[in-house]
Amino acid sequence: MSQPSFEIKGVVCSKAPMTKWREAVGDRDMLPAATQYGIPILTMEDVLTIQADLGLSVRFHQILKQSHLDRFSMGVINLHGAPLPEMRGSMTDAMAIIENRDYYGTSLHWMDTGIDSGNILAVERFPITSEDTVYDLFVRSNRIGLELIQTKLNAIIRGDIHGESQEMLLSSTGRTSKTYTKKEVMAWKRVVPETREEQLWRVVRAFQFPGQEPAYIETREGRIYLSAGSNNKGLGEMSLSEG
Repeated sequence: MSQPSFEIKGVVCSKAPMTKWREAVGDRDMLPAATQYGIPILTMEDVLTIQADLGLSVRFHQILKQSHLDRFSMGVINLHGAPLPEMRGSMTDAMAIIENRDYYGTSLHWMDTGIDSGNILAVERFPITSEDTVYDLFVRSNRIGLELIQTKLNAIIRGDIHGESQEMLLSSTGRTSKTYTKKEVMAWKRVVPETREEQLWRVVRAFQFPGQEPAYIETREGRIYLSAGSNNKGLGEMSLSEG
């Protein structure tokens, strides 16, 4: 907003009640901020009638159709809270921990009608420690994502950064790509008796998020919830609570 050459046509944001995790951490709502700065509040239907140069999607969970993308002459940039092209789809931060990956990250990419499949504009990766929870990765990727927008947006608008094909990057780097669904990730939340100790530690960390149901063990009497903590030696420990 501090760039004099930018005119903000409007913002589309959820009008649904604030989610439990946002209430738990005191997250700010975009609606009052947009109103404060005099930014028009748009609906998805409104987007179909505007004509703009560039769109920016940040943690936006509604589907943009080709008819929406066509309203922006340059295209729409998406901030994807995971490293691309390796991790596409939903709840990738949880899966990064469950799969014991060494690193996580954040990406900017051009949107198309696929799932996080557009050309990559910028990626920043960072290491995952043995004590990081999914919320730690979420917060870190959000912070780095904001930095990417602040440092790369002008260059993208000038045409200095065009984007690289994900398929070409996969071919040149030898990396593999996977698209995750919420359903498959959530299936990990229920801990089964045969879960190995090291896997149990990862699963517990992968579902430790403020305001959300943690990993659990199912019993006849109900669910026993699992949470991760840390002691003074930096070694992981777990605690149990009944649901």
